[in-house]
Amino acid sequence: MKKLAIGVLILIIISWVVGSSEIDRENSVPADTSAVSVWDIENASFYDDEETFKYYWGVNFMTDQAPSTKLNCRISALNNAGEEILTITQVHNVLNDNSAIPYRKYDLGEIMPTTTKAKYKAIKSFDVSCTKAVTQ
Repeated sequence: MKKLAIGVLILIIISWVVGSSEIDRENSVPADTSAVSVWDIENASFYDDEETFKYYWGVNFMTDQAPSTKLNCRISALNNAGEEILTITQVHNVLNDNSAIPYRKYDLGEIMPTTTKAKYKAIKSFDVSCTKAVTQ
């Protein structure tokens, strides 16, 4: 009976230590999944008729976050029926005027994805949702 009590006590201590370390690991990685306010969503899509001859799609938008804040954003292009026809997830950086631009992208095809002429012409509106990016 004494060995059983000691075994149970050891299991309780182990589970307490393991439970504590899981909490510590969770707290050591900052995460902010709260939604960020986004407004003035403007269609920035265009057809490049000079160099690439491709259809690019994307948006410009404003946010309430401080300059240099990194945002994880999901951008969806919607058709007349409100159906999602294109989507991309990108990291954006907030500028001093509260506009947000794609972060660390230098090639036009990386900043704004390409699409077909039919989908380009079908874009009627956009849905943009962002959260603060975790930086370490």
